[in-house]
Amino acid sequence: MYEEDRNWWKKFHKGLREQSRFISCNPAPEVDHPTYEIVGKIERVDQRDTMQSRMMLKDPESPEYKDYYSRHPELKEIDDDNREKLKKSLKRHFETDPLGAHFQSNIFATRHLLGLPEVIDPGKEGTPLWQTMETDMSKITPEERTWRIKDYALVLGASKVRVGHLKKEWVYTHYAHPYSPYPYGKPVDDMDYPFIICLAMRQNLAMMRHRDHYVVCIEIGLRYSLTSVIAITLANLIRSWGFRARALPPENSPYMVPPMFIDAGMGEQGRMGICVTKEFGNNFRPAAVATDMPLIVDKPVDFGLQDFCDKCMVCADACPSGAIAKERTVRRGVRRWQVNDQKCRAYWNHLGGPCAICQAACPWNFESTPFHNLNRELNQRFRIYRKPAVWGFKLFYERKEWDPNPQWAYNPRGRPR
Repeated sequence: MYEEDRNWWKKFHKGLREQSRFISCNPAPEVDHPTYEIVGKIERVDQRDTMQSRMMLKDPESPEYKDYYSRHPELKEIDDDNREKLKKSLKRHFETDPLGAHFQSNIFATRHLLGLPEVIDPGKEGTPLWQTMETDMSKITPEERTWRIKDYALVLGASKVRVGHLKKEWVYTHYAHPYSPYPYGKPVDDMDYPFIICLAMRQNLAMMRHRDHYVVCIEIGLRYSLTSVIAITLANLIRSWGFRARALPPENSPYMVPPMFIDAGMGEQGRMGICVTKEFGNNFRPAAVATDMPLIVDKPVDFGLQDFCDKCMVCADACPSGAIAKERTVRRGVRRWQVNDQKCRAYWNHLGGPCAICQAACPWNFESTPFHNLNRELNQRFRIYRKPAVWGFKLFYERKEWDPNPQWAYNPRGRPR
């Protein structure tokens, strides 16, 4: 007989409160240049080469499959093996819990709908406002547009908003699924916007602390859907003001999120390769809006994360696949930490869904309590404090056991606990 999991729901509601808590720590100091190191010419990336896109090539007889592996035969065996792992995991899920196994595909289907071309860029007449009037926008300064659009995004549910230049070196060369519903291999020639509004939505830590359990998939998919709604709403507003705008929800984003967000000052790159904010670490999901509306661009930030990550190996030690690098390497003209995406994806496929072990493990992802905000400030200001901070984290906070799935989520035994 089903019984309500009261302890789990208490954690969930606490996580919701923390997610919306006012972030009271001081903003990270702005600097003139991002903290990653450019050592050569930055090469653009083909979205078809990403591990996620390669996993979508399921039919060996399809033109896309034949085209890709004729150009990259060295990846065929690796990718076929990964796809077979995923197939077995999903078969196991649907055999043991046919109801719960549908949750992940359901929440990601919502994300897919919010990435359709007619939704993200329908043209000025495609999304009419119920009330409008001709306005002389020339009298409104870029400063006012910037702070108004940022505050509006926060009201809609974003946790942090930054504005950057839309640099072409971070835009993919070609579209590919699952990041785009556009035809596979279509050249990305429609990102001719000078500005990008970067949006970050904080996740519920109570959900993410399940690490690689099934409930993580639902939290990730939900945040992707919610950030998509915010991006679509902002793009529609900007078009009503008479400017061009394209929503960039997770399902239709032909750009590399970490460097674009880092350049806009959302945070710095951490050891696990993604953007880490000062306020809530990497515990967020992104979306963005590209526009030609004149805006005031934010600078990059430096709150000491590079030195902190040099001293901290928590995420690398926690990763069961060994995918997180211990040393920086040069990739496409940038010296940085590079995750081994093939090892990472192999573990995902073994699970049958996304893994968030590195996110759950990161010491920067704590709630915005006075104590944790004080630690953020001390880690930023004093280099000598960082190593003891890592020791303290490992002594008091590093968790060896993971939270079990709640009763309503996927249960491999096929029945409530």
